Amino acid sequence: MSRLARRPRADHRHTAEEARRRPGTWVTVGEYRNTTSAQDLASRISSGYPIGNPVYGTPYWPAGDFESRTSRTEDGTLLEARYTGGGVASSDTNDAAWADAVASLSGGTV
Repeated sequence: MSRLARRPRADHRHTAEEARRRPGTWVTVGEYRNTTSAQDLASRISSGYPIGNPVYGTPYWPAGDFESRTSRTEDGTLLEARYTGGGVASSDTNDAAWADAVASLSGGTV
């Protein structure tokens, strides 16, 4: 029985720096065999929660400055992150979506 090839470890510090240099651009964090692992890391990136040992903190700081997404691949799950600089890029979209949702619940008035 052959073993699966070892994948390179994600360099989160490098990924966060690269994303900051290219705001709004999706940067590859890594590809994970386990979807749950990729989704857990995606959540940690977006929330600014420490990765690994809490003593070391997270390079994806401050909380809310990064977005993350996962997508299935042939070999697992791809994890990507992008720097939004405090969520400016996504907050406008979220504000509009919330305003529409509230308007529809309240009969069209906000």
